[in-house]
Amino acid sequence: MTGPDETYGERRSDDCTTTGSFSDHGIGDGVDLVTRTYYRLQAAERHEFDPTERFFDQLESAFIWAYLGSVDEPGVPTHVELAIEDARAHTQTEFDDRSDADLRTEVLPAFYRRVAEFHCIYRE
Repeated sequence: MTGPDETYGERRSDDCTTTGSFSDHGIGDGVDLVTRTYYRLQAAERHEFDPTERFFDQLESAFIWAYLGSVDEPGVPTHVELAIEDARAHTQTEFDDRSDADLRTEVLPAFYRRVAEFHCIYRE
């Protein structure tokens, strides 16, 4: 007899990676969300990181719109919202005193890693 973790096709939390964290929402590769978020920030004339509340508001908004543009479901599920909020708080704390951090290579990847990690936890 096999348990749920051994059944073919069952999703296991230890299988959750930053790349595939959102596959349950039809997003096969998390890089797509990072890229869409980055270009949304660029379109909003946000080219550099700034450790302010306004920046993190824009980052959160850009990610939400990137997510909505990547899925066929209406709205943002509660567990995704919670993952975004917690990732924002942790990322903001990490970069609070690092105004020289690079938006594309440091801040965005750190934010997404956290979103993906929290999503893996909260979706169960």
